[in-house]
Amino acid sequence: MAGGSIIRLIDVVFILLFGFISISEISERSKIKLPESAETPTANPDKEKVLFLGIDSEGKYLVENEMKVIFNTQDLFFYLQNKAAEIHRSGDELRVRIRSNWDTPIKFTMAAADICDNLQVQKGIDVRKTGG
Repeated sequence: MAGGSIIRLIDVVFILLFGFISISEISERSKIKLPESAETPTANPDKEKVLFLGIDSEGKYLVENEMKVIFNTQDLFFYLQNKAAEIHRSGDELRVRIRSNWDTPIKFTMAAADICDNLQVQKGIDVRKTGG
């Protein structure tokens, strides 16, 4: 019985300790020096721009906040090629996020993914689920 009370008391003390740590404020002029890695140099994150590419159920490609419609893969290739070159000139890299509807034939999604592969542009694929 006494062992159970001690464990509960330790739990309460740890909860209070973590509570105080989480609400305490560390000022910028703190004398505490945080550890730094001697093996792994710090690096800035990659600079990239994400282009969202929507694909509707009819196979139309939607870009620029779904305000511009591209009707075929050849035009999509040239659009992505120009966009990648434009973003590369500004010092960033292009990343494409392909978002197709659940009822979009897979051939349109894979065609967009192939174009990204041909242009050596990183891509991600999402499927928008609608309905119940």
